[in-house]
Amino acid sequence: MKLFYIANNRIPTEKAHGVAIVKACEAFAQAGAETSLIIPKRRNPIEKDVYEVYGVQPIFSVRFLPTIDLLSRNAGSLIFWLQTWTFQLSVFFFMLFKSRKTIVYTRDPVFIMLRMLGFKVAFECHLIPNRRAAFFSLARKANKIVVISEALKRAFIDEGFREKDMLIAPSGVDLSIFDIELSKEDARRELELPQKKFIAMYTGNFTTMGEDKGIADILKALVRIPEAIFVAVGGSEKDILRYQKQSEELKVSDRAIFRGTTTQHMLAMYQKAADVLLMPFPDTPHYRNHMSPVKMFEYMASKRPIIASDLPTIREVLNEKNAFIVPPGDITILAKTIRYVREDKESINSLAGIAYADVARFGWHSRTENILKHISA
Repeated sequence: MKLFYIANNRIPTEKAHGVAIVKACEAFAQAGAETSLIIPKRRNPIEKDVYEVYGVQPIFSVRFLPTIDLLSRNAGSLIFWLQTWTFQLSVFFFMLFKSRKTIVYTRDPVFIMLRMLGFKVAFECHLIPNRRAAFFSLARKANKIVVISEALKRAFIDEGFREKDMLIAPSGVDLSIFDIELSKEDARRELELPQKKFIAMYTGNFTTMGEDKGIADILKALVRIPEAIFVAVGGSEKDILRYQKQSEELKVSDRAIFRGTTTQHMLAMYQKAADVLLMPFPDTPHYRNHMSPVKMFEYMASKRPIIASDLPTIREVLNEKNAFIVPPGDITILAKTIRYVREDKESINSLAGIAYADVARFGWHSRTENILKHISA
């Protein structure tokens, strides 16, 4: 099988979707598909190549196609659409001369239109945009649909899509990176974190599409837990400044440590340094219905207890047997649960052990094998 994964994304990137896309390409290649990642050639502050940044084998090719890249932090919609349109044009000209036996795999609905050129197209859906009618009209042209949550699958079924054309494939984890033998003490020594303090930790992007991912609630809960410190790793410079300011306003800045984006291997080390890992997502439509957070599976692989919001997308993987589930937005219960984890070592080790056992079925390779069976049927 020959497969092109087409993504209009800056890669390498600090964001979690970069991990998911690149890991999928590696797993497709390892499963025997001749895989190429097709992405726009854009300016990138990350100077290392794709393989080095994500710690993957160079067993798939990366092809950068031309695009007009004028994007910046303050770029307007016209600049955004200029980059998008020019990349789409590059893709369509590039594909004109490729074998129609190639399978196109994409997260971008517009590339479903490559079916008009005779390609088989599999579309992986992560959210349903506001223009639902136009979106579903385009999605109907895909040969196969892959969704990351049960809620997304139900949305497609409600629109008349056939269940046999759909597959639920939540995000995954590379256990070779996150299932490491490293003591908490050694990890803290390497990362220059305090040895004797109770550390509640969050790793990954601090915001998604500008939305807070629960760090604001963690800082409010920290006010009520003077014996704990909070470490957040993976934020952009803008987001770090945002939450540093909030921690100062709440008078917890002396117990809040913010660090920027880093590699997968470093994230694994940070998670080993934690006493508890947090993801108290707010109850918004995106977090409730559309997400399958990569961090959830990375947390499960770390053998550390997890505190997560009670949301349908979270419940598809976590429950009271493998994590602490708390009401989203409830600062009192979040603080109480963090304090409980600090005081009850026996029960938290049990939950962490069950989460670790459960994550085995969410490896990138298992996910990709299921997708390949689905899209080649």
